[in-house]
Amino acid sequence: MSEQFDRIHSHIEAIANAMPDPIFVMGQDGTYLDVIGGSDRSLYADAHPLIGKKYHDVLPEKMAERFLKVVRKSIASNYLQEIEYQLADEEVDGIESERASEGQWYEARVYPLNSDVYDQPAVIWLAINITSRKHMEEQIEHLSSNDPLTNLYNRDYFLNIVDEEVNKAQLNNRPLSMAKINLDCFKRITDAFGHEMGDKAILMASHAIKNVVGDLGYIGRLSCDQFMFVLPDVKSVDAFRITKLAQETISAQRIKLDDGETTCLTSHAGVTEMRAETENSQILFKRVNKAIKALEGTREITKTM
Repeated sequence: MSEQFDRIHSHIEAIANAMPDPIFVMGQDGTYLDVIGGSDRSLYADAHPLIGKKYHDVLPEKMAERFLKVVRKSIASNYLQEIEYQLADEEVDGIESERASEGQWYEARVYPLNSDVYDQPAVIWLAINITSRKHMEEQIEHLSSNDPLTNLYNRDYFLNIVDEEVNKAQLNNRPLSMAKINLDCFKRITDAFGHEMGDKAILMASHAIKNVVGDLGYIGRLSCDQFMFVLPDVKSVDAFRITKLAQETISAQRIKLDDGETTCLTSHAGVTEMRAETENSQILFKRVNKAIKALEGTREITKTM
């Protein structure tokens, strides 16, 4: 009977240690009591050196406090707890890893261990590396908010940002300006030289606008040849100067065409400012469109007051 028990135990141990994801046995007093599995070295460092050490001795303080809180909550409630966290191998004292030092994302399922084998209440902590999933989610989120060609915010996401910034400006009684720039040359370039050359023109214009606006505000691409930016804490007189500089930077770009000729990029623009607490993003949007419509066919900038 003893031999059969030993054989079953060795089988269970072999299976457990072969598990790619690690299972930690975490004590109520904040001690790593045991480590099972975690054999996939491409996803996990060897955590066995942590056995017998306190969370606060090996983890960043805030992370250790968070771990201890989850462990004790699981024990007190006798119920499954779930937690997501980001942790780099180099942040954990006592383990060695050849993996990249970039923080990895983990999803842990924490459940109380109904056994007194560890001489204190404890939980099993199944950690699963979800870094690839997180990166995919970030990419999907980025694609939903950004224009794929220019990496500027797309129309819908940008207008949501404008809503938020208008609300902040009203709440804090701060100025806010909006500007729109339309390229004059886009259709002429695409009609004569194709969409690839048109994309090149759009990229050159977007880079010029980003170089001028920088961290002063948020930029969106509203359509193929229309750009808009919102400038929190900026009055219209300053927004006018910023927009004029953006236009000059755009026109300084020279695009080489397929026939060997070069052409500059031209544009017209409009600027407006939030005038009253009752105004919203749609009012600003309509007003700046009205201002820019009056200049179609020109290379000027107008400011609505």
